Amino acid sequence: MTEASVNLELLSAYVPGEGREQLPLTELNEDEPHIHGELRWTLAGRQVPAMGFWGPDDVCLGEWWDGLNATLPELAAGESYTLDSCEQGSPAFLFERRGESVLLSIVAGMGGGNPNPDWQQVTFAWDDWVQEVRAFKRRLREWVETKGPRELPAEWKARFSELV
Repeated sequence: MTEASVNLELLSAYVPGEGREQLPLTELNEDEPHIHGELRWTLAGRQVPAMGFWGPDDVCLGEWWDGLNATLPELAAGESYTLDSCEQGSPAFLFERRGESVLLSIVAGMGGGNPNPDWQQVTFAWDDWVQEVRAFKRRLREWVETKGPRELPAEWKARFSELV
């Protein structure tokens, strides 16, 4: 088996509390439906930078679920897709499809983040991307369903109702 050119690893998941406090997933509720955590993304052995607002363990997993999920139909249709959190100082991630490859560029974000010249049109396999996005969604769903509250917030129920 050959090593995949892309890897999305879910390393942690928590409910953000006051300041930088990390609450257990059992604290997830309608009033606090946000899940943050560490999502390590590597391409050809290189770790993608700019993952997380307060550090690498602080990505908004709901935002990444929605953004990664949105790349699939857009790229399948031959369109490009930009994942931009619009957070102050954060760059955006531009996805483009060329045949059986996906190209990632870290570009200027709407919140003022700068492009990264070392991360322009980094290529990885389309089939690997589809597989990794689906695997990330399965892993996060499993974590939330096993470590989260009995009653999930509506936005997570909606996400989990999708076919994976």
